[in-house]
Amino acid sequence: MKTFLIAITALFALSITSCKKEIAPETPTTTNPTTTATSPSDLLKDSLYLYTKEIYLWQEVIPSYEVFKPKQYTGATDKDAATAEMNAIRALQPLDRFSFVTTKEESEGLQTGVAVDYGFFVKAAAADKVEPIDFVRWYVEYAFDKSSAGMAGVNRGWYINKINNSSLTYSQSSIDLLNKTFFGTGNSASFEFVKPDGSTAALNLSKTSFTSNSVLHKSVINTAGRKVGYLVFKQFFGAPSVTELNNVFSDFKAQGVNELIVDLRYNPGGSTATQDALANLIAPASANNKVMYKYIFNSNLQQGKFPLLQKKSGYGTTSFAEQNNTETFSNTGTLNLNQVFFIVGHGTASASELLINNLKPYLNVKLIGDTTYGKPVGFFPVDIFNYSIYPISFKTVNSAGNADYYHGFAPDKSAPDGVNKVWGDVTEPSLASALRYISTGAFRSTQSSEQQYQSQMRTQQELEPFNRELERNKFTGMFIEKH
Repeated sequence: MKTFLIAITALFALSITSCKKEIAPETPTTTNPTTTATSPSDLLKDSLYLYTKEIYLWQEVIPSYEVFKPKQYTGATDKDAATAEMNAIRALQPLDRFSFVTTKEESEGLQTGVAVDYGFFVKAAAADKVEPIDFVRWYVEYAFDKSSAGMAGVNRGWYINKINNSSLTYSQSSIDLLNKTFFGTGNSASFEFVKPDGSTAALNLSKTSFTSNSVLHKSVINTAGRKVGYLVFKQFFGAPSVTELNNVFSDFKAQGVNELIVDLRYNPGGSTATQDALANLIAPASANNKVMYKYIFNSNLQQGKFPLLQKKSGYGTTSFAEQNNTETFSNTGTLNLNQVFFIVGHGTASASELLINNLKPYLNVKLIGDTTYGKPVGFFPVDIFNYSIYPISFKTVNSAGNADYYHGFAPDKSAPDGVNKVWGDVTEPSLASALRYISTGAFRSTQSSEQQYQSQMRTQQELEPFNRELERNKFTGMFIEKH
């Protein structure tokens, strides 16, 4: 979404008393006279260094102020300069692909789901074809209900034929046009879409402010005498997402659902408190009161040695103490499940992976799709003037001690993303694979279908570089609400 114009990152934000937190800007205090700054830009850079040095998970890799020299980093704007500085810190730790800087407004938006954009996104796909160069189209992955696109009826399975009368092809020029359209300064554009039936829709769309819905689709599918709840969950926002999830599972329970498929293929993460809520809705009753996961911070945070951060409202010496960093399951067993299926992909990150990791010790967890992103670490925002910095500040460990899945989770069965199919279409490859397993205990019905899917997977992999070039401007991540 337009809200987060950063390279591939992941989110773990920390809110002390709610999922939206205001912290008054302040000038850091230090006994080192060389950190005295004379401009807001220098104060921002000094503050970024000092707070990051205090809370960074790998704080030992950050050199002294005199060696690091925060003021040396420059950019066209204060945000650009701060980003250059944060990138320099990231370069000190190869595992850190995530730390970033954004504005306070954008930081708060990721917690609430409030965005300003067209409200949909696309990816390059060849649908059911084998030769990508000949058949590539830019398909709509999803559209948010209350966005400009959602209100106009834009739907998954459509593809963009033209933007402002310029045809889209599988080319760098089309990538540039898409990036300019979705992430540039323009606030409106004309789109020509092609629907699955071959008809076209010419729409003038605008970037508007709206609240994103977390649940993109829910349905109950009957197969082999089982009632399968299918949920497409886009992002772990705060309290609104929990309300959506409670409503979905209440409906699933009322309809007698006894199997569950959770589609996380485009879910970049979000609130760990919302993750906790969803994990409790999925987990069996036997997990109740048992460890879900633990947070691990640097030793200084855990020992209460963070004098700068303590000046922020809501932080005390025991905020990160080890005895306060364990989350447990509660009120579990909503659907009485003994297995759960997750549809995943490269866009499945952070809180989504946390959910998978937390449930593995307690349920038979099956993954279908493609390898997940790989982010077992997280962060919380520190507000400085009009900006929020997100240095990686912790990692999570599940009850079995599994913590370091930096390369993501590989699927139990590979399946292509049938982006040309609407949500809930039982012929969509990933959903079809899960339903086939529920019905027969096997993901594929025939060897020919296996070969077809594998061919589509190879095509999908060939297209991945272009999709990642487009997605680099999107936000990926999760945040903690720590009470």
